[in-house]
Amino acid sequence: MSSLVEYEDDYSLDADPQPNAGKGDDSALQTNLLSIAWQARWLLLLTVLLGVGCAWLYLQRVVPRYTSVSRIYVERSLPQIFASDAQRGTSSSYLYTQAELITSTPVLAAAANAPESSQLETFRSTDNPIGLLKKNLSVQVGKNDDIINVMIELPSAEDAAQIVNSVVDAYISKYAEERRTDTVEVLNILRNEKQRRDAELEQRIEALEKFRGQNAALAVQVGEENVITKRFAALASELDRVELALLDSKARHNRTQQMLESPSLRPFLLELASGQQSVAQDISLENRLQVDLEKQIQDIQLQIDALRATWGDGHTRVKLALQSKAAMEERLAKQLEATEERKKAIVSAYVETVSQEHQLLEQKREELQRSYDKQFKLAMQVNSQAAKLTTLENSLARTVRDVDRVDEQIKGINLTEDVGAMNVSIMEVARASSEPTYPIPARFLAIGALLGGLTGFGLAWLRDLMDHRLKSIEEIAATLQLPVLGALPLSAGKDDRHETGRVVLTHPRSMAAESFRTLRTAIHFGLTRDDAKVIAITSPSPGDGKSVVASNLALTMAQADQRVLLIDADMRKPKQHEVFEIQVEHGLSSVLAERRPADEVIQRTEVDTLDLLPCGSRPTNPVELLNNGYFSELLHELQQKYDKIVIDSPPVMPVADARVISAQTDATILVLRADCSTRRMSVAARDELWRVRAQRIGIVVNAVPGRKQANYSQGYGYGYGNYGHSSGTYGDLAYGEPEPPVDISRRKKSRARSQQLPSPEATSEAMEPLDI
Repeated sequence: MSSLVEYEDDYSLDADPQPNAGKGDDSALQTNLLSIAWQARWLLLLTVLLGVGCAWLYLQRVVPRYTSVSRIYVERSLPQIFASDAQRGTSSSYLYTQAELITSTPVLAAAANAPESSQLETFRSTDNPIGLLKKNLSVQVGKNDDIINVMIELPSAEDAAQIVNSVVDAYISKYAEERRTDTVEVLNILRNEKQRRDAELEQRIEALEKFRGQNAALAVQVGEENVITKRFAALASELDRVELALLDSKARHNRTQQMLESPSLRPFLLELASGQQSVAQDISLENRLQVDLEKQIQDIQLQIDALRATWGDGHTRVKLALQSKAAMEERLAKQLEATEERKKAIVSAYVETVSQEHQLLEQKREELQRSYDKQFKLAMQVNSQAAKLTTLENSLARTVRDVDRVDEQIKGINLTEDVGAMNVSIMEVARASSEPTYPIPARFLAIGALLGGLTGFGLAWLRDLMDHRLKSIEEIAATLQLPVLGALPLSAGKDDRHETGRVVLTHPRSMAAESFRTLRTAIHFGLTRDDAKVIAITSPSPGDGKSVVASNLALTMAQADQRVLLIDADMRKPKQHEVFEIQVEHGLSSVLAERRPADEVIQRTEVDTLDLLPCGSRPTNPVELLNNGYFSELLHELQQKYDKIVIDSPPVMPVADARVISAQTDATILVLRADCSTRRMSVAARDELWRVRAQRIGIVVNAVPGRKQANYSQGYGYGYGNYGHSSGTYGDLAYGEPEPPVDISRRKKSRARSQQLPSPEATSEAMEPLDI
């Protein structure tokens, strides 16, 4: 069941989205696309037929083309160095190279100039046969095999087959049979060069052996070096090392002598001597002994002080303690004297050690110098001989490399002499095709139908995108964020305004009457029964049928045994006196302007429980009359006499009257016209009502076409399909013709095509639309 939304505390113009508003976005989008396609089904059918027709016309005008294919297998002869080597397969890069060679200009030129190709119609009609072949000839290498496919597509099947065969023949003639190289002459030159290099190699070897025999000392080698040279190098390295150590020892010896002669530097000399591990341990032990003696003396002194304080200086215990202290001090003095002697000995030993090391290095340097000088003379004699030996060895190595290079070249010539030869097998000769490969009728017709359908759907989608009208309950609820209370069908007859505004009386069993009763029920339960007594009926713009809705809603409420007052507050274009055929001179305008009592102008209707307060004369200032405060007092006074008060209010957007009235009522019904009310106008009307803090706003959709009942019978609990009236339609005019008139010729035309014949019951109860 639907319910109205109350706005008592927060009247923000930006309505918060519902918690579950986004759950069905995907399904809603799919439904919307299907709906667009269904509504434009005739357009889709037309564009599909046009697409198929265009494809058929293209098929009739296009020149068919035929494809001829020749399949060849290219096998390359590879060398076998050993008998066990297997013939290696053709690499993919080699096949792609052959494919490029087939499409090369020399091959194509040979094919175009072949005698059997010169008379072809294809070549006679072009000035550039090679360019034509490059454009249309295709060569492909098989992905799963090593077969090369040579194909061409031309308007003439015979020409296509002849050209493909000519290209294959030209390729075989130019690259498969003529690829031979003259290797005999090159091989002879290389063999003569090898003989010369071999003779030179023999001479180099003989000269080297003779020189080595004359210089036996050079034959003694250790690794790659001569013994004399290696020994000289070792002596030079050791002499350098000893001289560096001697410089360091001399500096340390001089520094030690200076520190020994200077009393102020002697403690530092002791620290240098203490660097040795054994000396350091001795000094550390003596220091610990000295510390222990000093600690014992301090302890005895503390005892002496304690005994003096207790017994006095002459006591025996004090004397004994003093004797112990004297003995310990004597022992400490001897220990200090021994420590000093030990330190002097350590220093003297260290100085002597440094001096001995210096002298030893001096002697070692002298011995090394004598050996170095002797070995230097020997090395100088060997160097000249070694240089000549190196020259001979390098010459021999260079000659050996030259001989090896010539051998490799001769071997390469022998191995590659037959490599250029290729075995080309024609697996399939090109033949003239009897069936064209382009165009394929089924494919083109399918593509035409697909493009036509896409074009039609695009036009339908564009039309729907540019159409800003509200078309369904879901769209209205999502756009306005307000509940939809009901939907009212189109009228089907030619009755006058009097009959249409009182349809619940004139046609009580009709679908329209039932829809007003459903609306009454929705309002009753949606407004929490009796807490909303004053209800304003308005619409975004003129022509939406709000006056007919107000009159019929008031009648249905009166038929429910309620005292109802219908107020015609549209003081610019009043209509309710025409609906109920009442001649009045005074009405609401008189009550508000002249303070005339309401009872004097309220009119009785043919329904006992329904009274009418007509508009009366049209004032020049209706907004000021409604907003002067007396209108609110009037409504409060009338609520004491009536159960429900229905107010026929002017449209929201053209004038401000509806906003003033809605601000003073308990609920507001906003009437929208199906296939006419736009999103922009409806949202603007809702925002205006929110600005004046209108209470409990609900939506009623008017003038729903019979074929669109399904779109407007979902989302609330009172769909008309549930009452068995879904087969009845009510023509093309709503309750209330738009004012100003709206161009609905296109909709009328489409509705006329889809209109169904009304049932006998509906025909007997036909109604005439009313101009509101």
